[in-house]
Amino acid sequence: MKKEEILEKARKENKNKDYALIEEENKASKIAGIAIIILSTVYFVSGIMITGKTNYGWYSILAVYCAVIYGLRGIKSRRKLDIFCGILWTIAGILMIYYYFKELISSSTIL
Repeated sequence: MKKEEILEKARKENKNKDYALIEEENKASKIAGIAIIILSTVYFVSGIMITGKTNYGWYSILAVYCAVIYGLRGIKSRRKLDIFCGILWTIAGILMIYYYFKELISSSTIL
């Protein structure tokens, strides 16, 4: 095979995306995910320390993010640990969303 044929075949497999660009996008999404985790944790902990109340909304963002990451990774790789973590994060996300809205409704001055 010639060099041009190999490049053309690789482009078709990657849908005309450059492999280096795909890796950069993956790295950027991982860094963004870490930033989300850190910022959500800071908001969650500072809310508890300053107000004495737990804002489950911030933690639900983190839980849903982790549920999606582990869930998709588990589905693609069929690794039991990733599937298990995805299920746990999904349950945690649902619980956090429930508690967030429960507190929101109970503390509402309109309802």
